[in-house]
Amino acid sequence: MTHLTIAQQPTDEFSILGQNSNTGRDDCGLIFYDDVTRVHVTPDRENITIQVLTPDVAFEMDFPDAGSARHALGLFEAKRVSEVSPEVPSSVRITPITEASKDFEQKAAKVTARRSRNQKGKVS
Repeated sequence: MTHLTIAQQPTDEFSILGQNSNTGRDDCGLIFYDDVTRVHVTPDRENITIQVLTPDVAFEMDFPDAGSARHALGLFEAKRVSEVSPEVPSSVRITPITEASKDFEQKAAKVTARRSRNQKGKVS
């Protein structure tokens, strides 16, 4: 699963080591807490995945159960994580966000908003 190195004091950034989803190779980076735009938790049969989105990169971290994922979220919220690394292969996945995927996300958000507005006007 995912290993978190914990700092004694809150910090502004943390390093991340994992597998690049585009290349399949090991990758690393530096994430600033202030750059995080979205955090999403998704349960799976075998683990809990925390997905984190920044303007330049998205990454996923696997945890064995809800308790450990909840503990990790608390550490991130307190800005006490200094490094994220995999304990098992592929438990940390890094996906660089390209300009093309940013454009796609913006267009998808507009379509979703338009559909939502259209659904409000319909009577069942």
